Amino acid sequence: MFNVRAIILLVISYVVIPRLTFLPKNIHTILIVFGPFLIPKVLDWINVARATSRSVPIRPTPPRVKNALNLLFVSAIVCLGLTFSRFAPDNVFLQTHSHIRTETTVLFARLRHLRDLTPDDDALRAKFASPHNKLLYLAYGPDTLLNCVWCSAADGNDQQNFFLYTLPKLATPHIVQLGVLGLATSSLVGAEGSRFRTHATIAGILMLVVEAWYMGTYDITPNKRARTVQDIDAAHWRVRFLRYMAFALVDAALGFVLWATSTNRWLAEPVSIAERLETSTRLAEETYHKMQALGLLTNSVNRDSALRGVREEYWTTEGRFMAETVQDGKVTEQINHVIGKMDFVALEGRVGEVTDGILKAIDSLGTAQCVPASSPDEAS
Repeated sequence: MFNVRAIILLVISYVVIPRLTFLPKNIHTILIVFGPFLIPKVLDWINVARATSRSVPIRPTPPRVKNALNLLFVSAIVCLGLTFSRFAPDNVFLQTHSHIRTETTVLFARLRHLRDLTPDDDALRAKFASPHNKLLYLAYGPDTLLNCVWCSAADGNDQQNFFLYTLPKLATPHIVQLGVLGLATSSLVGAEGSRFRTHATIAGILMLVVEAWYMGTYDITPNKRARTVQDIDAAHWRVRFLRYMAFALVDAALGFVLWATSTNRWLAEPVSIAERLETSTRLAEETYHKMQALGLLTNSVNRDSALRGVREEYWTTEGRFMAETVQDGKVTEQINHVIGKMDFVALEGRVGEVTDGILKAIDSLGTAQCVPASSPDEAS
């Protein structure tokens, strides 16, 4: 029989997903083929995670997790700040609103009207004498074009050399990000962070591999056909923005996961039977030792006449003091005032509930004792 969930899944799989034509073709095909199988699995996983989380009480954020959250917060803020253009190298084409075919003299004349030229600008103007260098500038940035002295090849196919020169600078922020993710999921945070160490490492390495693969296979020739500033693809600046934005999103996501899991709001892991037995045994031993110490203390007091006299004197004085206090008119008035506000019906109901619970516990103990006693008769 079809239930509501099955009907909804059928509608999503065969009506909604085929209409998502705005998605890339590969993703659209994958959703159509695997959507009917993956969506129920995802829903079941979410329901299991929610049911498990509800069975475990919510707790405050552990102090070690707070330190990891502070680290991830600072890292995310820094990465968001680095996405601003003031922290990125200047793009002379965007600053001067010039396209790729603008003459070099005109380009830097426009730049001179905006700000004073620097020695790097003079060196860049000499590099722009070759139109091919303009394409490399947009792909790998000004630092690579100016400082890579061994990148120029005799056959003009030097893009690979520029990429190899850029690769260490490309990998440096990713290594720092991996260090941040490693600290946030290290053993210093505890088991709450260590359980996501593999996921965080995979995310950091995946971002590095994707960026390196994209820049290694980037085609600089489409910029030759750019006729306006809007048609120019400044890959170096675009990838830089996306890199730090991805860092900030990963840090925020990991921080949310650490907070949600450490407080048992999501993916809570119930305490294992072995841990429960160990905790119960430890509490029982502590209670037994306390009761044993109390018994020894009581025996010592009862055996010593002086201590026994002090105890009797204390209780005699306490009884006399409380009797005098209760006989005071103001105290009696306050007691009567409090008693007058009490809801005896609700109090009687609570007392009845407690009494029923005690009686049920006694009955269960009696039943448990009777079962072993009747087993020999049943066997006979």
